[in-house]
Amino acid sequence: MKHQKIFAVTVGAFLLLSCMLQGCAEQEQQPESSAEISTAERAAETALPPADVQDDAADSSSALHFSAESGFYDAPFQLTVTAEGGAKIFYTLDGSTPTADSTEYTEPIEIADCSSEPNRLSMRTDIVPENAGLPATAPEEPVDKAVLIRAVSVDASGAVSPVETRTYFIGFGEKASYYQKLRVISLVTDEENLFDPERGIYVRGAVYDKWKSSDEYDPDMPEWRTPGNYTQTGKEWERPAYMQIFADGRLEAGQYVGIRIHGGATRSYPQKSFNVYARKDYGASKLRCDLFSGSAVSAADGTPITEFDSFMLRNGGNDAQYTRFRDKLNQSLVSDRGFLVQAMEPCIVFLNGEYWGHYEITEKLDDAFIKAHYGIPKKDVCIIKKEALDEGSEECFAEWEQLRKWIQETDFSDSAAYEELCARIDMQGFMDYISAETYINNANWGKSNMAMWKAAVTDAQNPCADGRWRFIMFDTDYSTGIYGEALPSDKNISALLEDDCFLSDLLRAALKNEGFRTQFRDTFTEIAEQNFDAARVEQEIERLSAEYHDLVTDTYNRFWGAWIGGAMAEGNYAAEVKSVQRFYQKRGEYIKADLEQVLGAY
Repeated sequence: MKHQKIFAVTVGAFLLLSCMLQGCAEQEQQPESSAEISTAERAAETALPPADVQDDAADSSSALHFSAESGFYDAPFQLTVTAEGGAKIFYTLDGSTPTADSTEYTEPIEIADCSSEPNRLSMRTDIVPENAGLPATAPEEPVDKAVLIRAVSVDASGAVSPVETRTYFIGFGEKASYYQKLRVISLVTDEENLFDPERGIYVRGAVYDKWKSSDEYDPDMPEWRTPGNYTQTGKEWERPAYMQIFADGRLEAGQYVGIRIHGGATRSYPQKSFNVYARKDYGASKLRCDLFSGSAVSAADGTPITEFDSFMLRNGGNDAQYTRFRDKLNQSLVSDRGFLVQAMEPCIVFLNGEYWGHYEITEKLDDAFIKAHYGIPKKDVCIIKKEALDEGSEECFAEWEQLRKWIQETDFSDSAAYEELCARIDMQGFMDYISAETYINNANWGKSNMAMWKAAVTDAQNPCADGRWRFIMFDTDYSTGIYGEALPSDKNISALLEDDCFLSDLLRAALKNEGFRTQFRDTFTEIAEQNFDAARVEQEIERLSAEYHDLVTDTYNRFWGAWIGGAMAEGNYAAEVKSVQRFYQKRGEYIKADLEQVLGAY
């Protein structure tokens, strides 16, 4: 008993320190259940262990045995597949689900680099609106490819085994080391799940056709508002896929997941973001993998978070055709402040064996995320996102609405009222949050892309479960001079005060308190001088620009070759990196002047 008390105090102290240093939270709602799975896929494929133990595990759990496991290989080889009890084996090479009508395995299959073979999925151009300013164009050259083998065995009674999937990366010449030093994610699903007019989630499809033939059709509709299959949300637009994750050329994890299209305006891009969901219906309710190389850490015990209900594969958002690292840069520079940011890690995605470009593995903002970081039960988490209930009960949302009304009606120049405000909101975290978001000049923020959370049930052993509202930074790519907007000279603290949103209500009200004004100035100055120190920022931009160079230019060529790729890729990338550098070089003097003007008015 004495040891238990000591442990509780230690964990509590650790959590308190974490809350003081960091704040808490992160991104997006998990759907209720999976989409329908085909008969052959219904029995979930066993997750493959790391490469060093893979063979033994495969032999003990599978009806099929492969002479080589998924991974990277320097040279071609002959693949042998055998089945228990002499059952027949049927397989596909295009990512489709094999059945007894597929090709029968009768002899070893040659596994060789197939990158020179004609593109399949990459040739689709019905994946953006017809009025898109940049129409989707098929690559002029074959894209890099992996060899996919999907197989089942069929015994004498006609019983079909679960589907087995293997992914082989062969050769790639000089690019072999490039792929193997990065995380590579292979997503495999029936092509109809992506491109069928009725149920495909990646195409304009029937949703677009119905809109175009309706009275609501508007040929001048902005492409980011044009409806299509890819703009649809909810569990009915989730599709099953088999996912394998490779790191350092080795298989880390493999399991069935659900995938959906993610995002807002960028759903209309040819390269679309994905939400990825682990579910018991697919075989495993968690993905067990260190997706972020130790950078996503639990406040409860300081260990890396290695279990996930879901995560995002993000296409760079507004920054997709520019640096593709703005969001990561912005959030990483303030990751030590009193709010939670998202862990991110670059990867390359292959979709049904075809190169699909750079994506950023990104933590999702949902109740599981809060639980993973702060040990708060999912049922006790309430998240407000874009001023709407995202997680939690209607009662909790009603409490948030009442809080806003109280803030609008209360004079916080009164010290007792301000103390009450501090008891209900993490005000130091709020100051950190406002300072960071206004410094980077996040143009898609205020009512949009704001998030805050609280524990609906308090826990004396967990300082972050104290019932106070805390803040979350996410989706910061519409910032730092992008599009020739979000300029360093913008007075966006002043602009925020003129807005009609919860954050502006809270800032206007708190500025009436003299203690808050002093603390806010000190906080902003500290963040400007430390987190956004010129030398620190420049060093991080240079590091990221080198790390992302090949990822970005290759993705330019894959999706926007005629516009920003090819001979223009180097110059375009360099210009976009320079744009971010110029923003940070100039931002400090302008935003500090704006702050002093605001403080002087109160």
